[in-house]
Amino acid sequence: MPLLALLLIACQVICGLHVVRSGQERYWIYLIIALPGLGCLIYALGIMLPDMLRSRRGRRAVNQLHDRFDPERHLRVLRNDLDISDTRETRVLLADELLRLNQAEEAASHYQAALRGIHAHAPEIMLGLARAHFAHGDASACRLTLEQLREHNPDFRSADGHLLYAQTLTQLGDVLKAEEEYRALLGYFAGPEAPLHYALLLKQLGRNREARELLEQIDSYARRAPKHYRNLHQACLAQARSELQELSKALDQPA
Repeated sequence: MPLLALLLIACQVICGLHVVRSGQERYWIYLIIALPGLGCLIYALGIMLPDMLRSRRGRRAVNQLHDRFDPERHLRVLRNDLDISDTRETRVLLADELLRLNQAEEAASHYQAALRGIHAHAPEIMLGLARAHFAHGDASACRLTLEQLREHNPDFRSADGHLLYAQTLTQLGDVLKAEEEYRALLGYFAGPEAPLHYALLLKQLGRNREARELLEQIDSYARRAPKHYRNLHQACLAQARSELQELSKALDQPA
């Protein structure tokens, strides 16, 4: 059977399954069968594509495509929003986008500007400011901001903020305090980031076997975890595997 005929049959099957599973009118099936190529094209463009674009995955794919060709398109919109209305919300949204685009210094200035009035010690904004300081390489300012956050918001809890604090202590060379924070994080942190950064600290301290044990735990859990977990933490898990391979190679070498 010619390749083109096989492709047409495959397209008909895919479109037909979509008709049934999505509850479309049955006349689409007749159209797909009667006009194999044209019917599939009409159905794909008229029904399947809009349906995909309305889904969360479809919207994310479109946004990623837009970001690839014009990464600052959303940033321009947010700058315009701030020019029209200088509010806490427009400042924070702009700062979040700047931080996402690795423009941490400007992001910090907008987070700082948003900390005013009744929101002078808003915990989420202070956490954003701390992230911006850390991304900009100012670990001292990051630590100060996080400690002020805790002082003014004693009931506020953030696993990501706790991890950031441990990373900041590591950057500042306070490794004993950093290890204490990492040990606390291991008890409740949901993702692989906390054990990975703790393993990196242990490696830095020359405690390679302990570091490898943590990395093996990360890898073992990831192999058993659902696919969405591996997709969500793809970059972190890749780094953990790379570090594990490097440490295993070093430790398994004969003395």
